Amino acid sequence: MIIDDVDDTTSPKSAAPPSALPPNRVPEPLAIPIFDAGLAQLPPPYFSYQAVSELPTPATPLLARSKPTRYSRRKQQRRCLVVVSFVLNCFLVALLLRTRSEPEDDGVDPGRDAGRSVEAVVPDQRLGRCVHPAQWSNATRLPTISEFRYQASTTFTFSDPSSLMFLVAQGAHSSGDLSVLPTREALPYVLLTSRYHSHRVRDRANVCWMERAGSAGGAGVGIFTPPPFEGQKPTDKLEFDITLYLPTAFTMPTYNLETLLPSFTHTLDALHGVVEFDRLHLESQNRPIFAESVFACNATIRTTNALIAGTFDASNRLSLFTHNAPIDVTVNLHNQNIFKTSELVLQTRNAQLEAAINLLTTSALGEGGHFNVSTHTTDAPLIVSFPASPAHSTLHFAGLTSNALANVWLNHAFEGEFTLASSMVFVDRRPFLGLDPHKLRSVFYSDWKAGVVTGNVKWKLPIFKSKTMGTVRVETTNNVLKFFCMTSLCRFCTLFVVL
Repeated sequence: MIIDDVDDTTSPKSAAPPSALPPNRVPEPLAIPIFDAGLAQLPPPYFSYQAVSELPTPATPLLARSKPTRYSRRKQQRRCLVVVSFVLNCFLVALLLRTRSEPEDDGVDPGRDAGRSVEAVVPDQRLGRCVHPAQWSNATRLPTISEFRYQASTTFTFSDPSSLMFLVAQGAHSSGDLSVLPTREALPYVLLTSRYHSHRVRDRANVCWMERAGSAGGAGVGIFTPPPFEGQKPTDKLEFDITLYLPTAFTMPTYNLETLLPSFTHTLDALHGVVEFDRLHLESQNRPIFAESVFACNATIRTTNALIAGTFDASNRLSLFTHNAPIDVTVNLHNQNIFKTSELVLQTRNAQLEAAINLLTTSALGEGGHFNVSTHTTDAPLIVSFPASPAHSTLHFAGLTSNALANVWLNHAFEGEFTLASSMVFVDRRPFLGLDPHKLRSVFYSDWKAGVVTGNVKWKLPIFKSKTMGTVRVETTNNVLKFFCMTSLCRFCTLFVVL
């Protein structure tokens, strides 16, 4: 054992620590001196590893995190937009796949139908009995913009055109349009188109071919749908389009038609001169009735809360009824028998009544004829004119309204008595001056009381006189009443009354 002498005077603390670095590596001095006493007491760094970064010091504080730049914000927005677009596309694809995978017979709540059956109303026995149901065909899916999803059609043919043809509908879900058109087919037929949301809803309706027994007889088409029921939805709605085709022929065919179609719009094409009706009865509710031109011996047109408009020809009796809606018609009233009177009735309420009435005769001389005309409205104007009237004809006319204007233009052929009544009447005789230069007519006021003016109009020459005198009565209240008799030159010449 070899023991070196140790100098006791040398303190172990003063001895320099051996360097752990290789000879060719020299530690780099710190860039910033450390003056903190606490940091000065730290042990010396271990120089076996190279320092990567300087330690933070109070003289070099930490820098605050910089905010994202505009480029970073745009990048985040683009990422959000991509995510939203992806989610939206997935939703649309799923919705499309679900729509295509749905069964055709959707739109009905199966649980509700399972609890209670929804059936069509039972046809009234007076309307007839169902013989066989409709056979639907050509079922197609409608475009998405349509109110309904599906459409199907069926046809019915009338084997006996001379018998009564009728179209009837009952139930809360029966509505649509009726069109009457001419055709070159051999037999009359009906094309019926149904629009609906599901086949199950369509099959609730009882659409059938009907027949009537007894003296009335006839055949037709019936549409019977359910009444209002609890829990019904917009998808329970049904709509029907009915088109009746009437054959034309070299010899004018004559038909008998009756409709009882509430909530159906009626539209008649130009049928005058193509087909005729011996009896025509059209009835609707809350839907208008239009006729481009139609001829019937006896016709009754009835609706409510809807317009009646068009051109109507009749030889025996024509009646037009509505209320809370106007009547705007041209009527050609034919008198085919000098021993019978042709009648016209126009009636509405709370709406204007405007009619141009031509009185015609089929006699060889083009003269004579007996006509009864009644026009009635309330709280709305009454405007009636007679552009044409045969010589030696007899007219009985009544025009009534209240709280509104009344204008009546009689044809120059009129001869008879008139009565004008209102709450207050003022007669202006000046229209007579100069309008009848040949003085072929005479106007006489037989009575003139407060609220009433009576008189008569006569031809002076016997050649113009009628065998039977006519009568005219016009009434209104709280408004103007104008009464004119037109000369052959269509000038106003007889009477002007202002209330």
